[in-house]
Amino acid sequence: MKYILVKKEEQVFSYLLDEAGHAAEIHAESPADGPKIGDIYIGLVQNVARNINAAFVEILPGLNGYLPFDEIVEPVYTLKGPSDQIQAGDQLVVQISRDAFGDKDVSLTTRISLHGRYAVLTSGGVGLGVSRRIPEAQRSALKDRVLSSDEFADIQKRVGPCGIVLRTNASLAIASEMEDAGADTESAADGDRPCVQDVLDELADLEAKMLDLKLKAPYRSVHSNLLKTPPRWLDRVLHLPEESTEEIITDDLSLYRQIRQALGQTKERYQVRYYDDPQVSLTNLYSLERELERAVCKRVNLKSGADLVIESTEALHVIDVNSGRIRSSRKKSREESLLEVNLEAAREACRQIRLRNLSGIIIIDFINLNEAAHSLRIIEELRQAAAKDPVRTQVVDMTKLGLVEMTRQKIELPLAECIKNDIRPDWH
Repeated sequence: MKYILVKKEEQVFSYLLDEAGHAAEIHAESPADGPKIGDIYIGLVQNVARNINAAFVEILPGLNGYLPFDEIVEPVYTLKGPSDQIQAGDQLVVQISRDAFGDKDVSLTTRISLHGRYAVLTSGGVGLGVSRRIPEAQRSALKDRVLSSDEFADIQKRVGPCGIVLRTNASLAIASEMEDAGADTESAADGDRPCVQDVLDELADLEAKMLDLKLKAPYRSVHSNLLKTPPRWLDRVLHLPEESTEEIITDDLSLYRQIRQALGQTKERYQVRYYDDPQVSLTNLYSLERELERAVCKRVNLKSGADLVIESTEALHVIDVNSGRIRSSRKKSREESLLEVNLEAAREACRQIRLRNLSGIIIIDFINLNEAAHSLRIIEELRQAAAKDPVRTQVVDMTKLGLVEMTRQKIELPLAECIKNDIRPDWH
């Protein structure tokens, strides 16, 4: 895959292109340095709403966040009232876990997560886990190769109750080292391939950051920013999957320099290229405007002649599968033809959900079929396609009316809401 970044009208647009050159993800964000996901603050509890099991915490003057009770785990208080329970006036360490949606505040958590390329260290977590994107058969081997149970217990003694999740890039480090061992060559000697020691070094760094954060928090004043994450576009670059990223390209010299500096020694594992051809712009070379237009257009055409109509409301997103001008074979029955259309629509619906960054409740209205077995095939196709999404996505079930219910974790705003109105492409 290629990862392309361009700047337009003070927004950074990032495109993750698949092997066919089509966008799998598009993100648009302002480079403004405001509060964002991952930032850590000392917040002031304004009020506690026990009827909704949440507290409202001011992280900056005039800026509140929503802290659910079930996200209050191993909290670090810098000022605590007489009650053991959270109360107005308390000051505690919180991290932004989700963007503000509509009229809802940003979501907060006391489970502090520090992200690296190979691992995530979370306070209050329990156990050593592995990314769900790594095949189950490889997970145990990965954990055994990186940390023994005794070594993990030692980390918990030093930083307190915590959890560690090994990311997809960690599996590449293990595979790389095993390959080198089999070939009897120096393990990652050139520094251009990850190895187990890279994972261990990063874990030590994350541990030191967690300890430092806990030690300095009691001496900081309310609204202090304890940790500021990189701009979101740069954070995406830092966590690209190494095994599938072919190169990173930008035509903006400032972005290029920031990427090279942020990647540091790991930059050799990617091809980072500054594009400066005056004859053909980077946007035109990869048809980025067309990809953006398709990603916000209401109607999506399918090869079968059918189409998807995608509508969003404040409460949910609806995808309607229209039969349109279906081109069916004379050798197949209508039921078989419609099944094939629905299967194609299931794959494309999941692609569009990821591309547009749709989240929350998603309803898909497929073309009605007569056979129950065919409906089960559609559900299975959806689940297989949804499993490729890096954001947690669940296919719930099909209702009696034939509507399929899905949910996708809310983390960031949908693409359409991130694009400034004055730079939207003309898709009429």
